[in-house]
Amino acid sequence: MHSEQRTMTPEETRSMFAAHGLKTTHQRLEIFSELTAASDHPCAETVWRRVRERVPTISLDTVYRTLAVLREHGLAARVPMDGDTARFDGDTSPHHHLACECCGRIDDLPISEFDPAVLQASVARWGRVRDAQVVIRGICRHCLESGALEHGRDNVCAEPHTGSASHAR
Repeated sequence: MHSEQRTMTPEETRSMFAAHGLKTTHQRLEIFSELTAASDHPCAETVWRRVRERVPTISLDTVYRTLAVLREHGLAARVPMDGDTARFDGDTSPHHHLACECCGRIDDLPISEFDPAVLQASVARWGRVRDAQVVIRGICRHCLESGALEHGRDNVCAEPHTGSASHAR
């Protein structure tokens, strides 16, 4: 969630699930809570590892199925990325993303900083748009300053760093 948004209470989450016709389970609450609290746009495996610390019996399959249900109901989004690993976002408000091709870090880019109004005429001729996300790919400041590229380490950073960036949530 964006830092200016507050975390939902379990009761508010239950009410929201009910409004979407979703059954509330302990596992679903934990997965949703983890996803909405995460600022790193985690993959399903990362969500599973984090939730497993609190719910040791949770399966990876349950996490995948729950993320799919949350997406179907508009309560989570998949960040459009290259590669086989899906990354997820618990913030479904309109925004875009900055993605580091070295370490995999993904930061939110507020929609106000990227004005899609220029594309409106072309899109109107194309048809009706349900939603839009822009992913700006490049190398984050941390990777540039660490010399990862100069040492031939492009695309091999093991973990995204979560240091403060101007657009990080």
